[in-house]
Amino acid sequence: MHTTAQTPAGGERADEQLVALRTDVLSDVEHAVGNLLQRMHHVARAARGALGVQGERLQAGLDELEQLLGLFFDYVSPVELQLRTTDAARIAESLAAQLRGHGAAVTIEPSTVPAVVADPRALSRCFALLAQAGAREWEGAVVAIAARRDASGERVEFEVRGGERPAVASAAPSALATAVARRLIELQGGELRERPSAACACSVVLAVAG
Repeated sequence: MHTTAQTPAGGERADEQLVALRTDVLSDVEHAVGNLLQRMHHVARAARGALGVQGERLQAGLDELEQLLGLFFDYVSPVELQLRTTDAARIAESLAAQLRGHGAAVTIEPSTVPAVVADPRALSRCFALLAQAGAREWEGAVVAIAARRDASGERVEFEVRGGERPAVASAAPSALATAVARRLIELQGGELRERPSAACACSVVLAVAG
């Protein structure tokens, strides 16, 4: 965890580490939380029959808590990436597949663009989180691919254009899910843009392989 503080001498701002994140402690906490959630799920299942609607609400709240904690551990845990040259069309299909998995009819706009540098498994996780966030409009959307050059060099942009909100929105904590996705994309040297234009719900920008 970091913060930005004013230095007394030069007036410049610098990152100041407040907590050294120990992976062994994080692993112990995650294991303990998992055991606690397992016991709570057992109690909730036993209570549903006796409590009726209240029992169902208890189970739903517990499911939401488990999802939130899972996202939190995703956000603070160290990430190991395996970056490699990956076909841009494959990345676009992975993005579209995650959106389709939530019931949306999504098409891919044909395009010939360079390959990108990415970790396909991590990107699949990013796209799953974006699809689950429930804050975007996916039905009838189009995944468009375009190559462009900016200050960072040659890049490939994957845009999700248009669409309508799905009938059933996920209960995933949208801000945290998006933050985890953004972190995974930025660790690959990419960028996540939310609603960069009126016609575009979001876009993912990745570096061209080279």
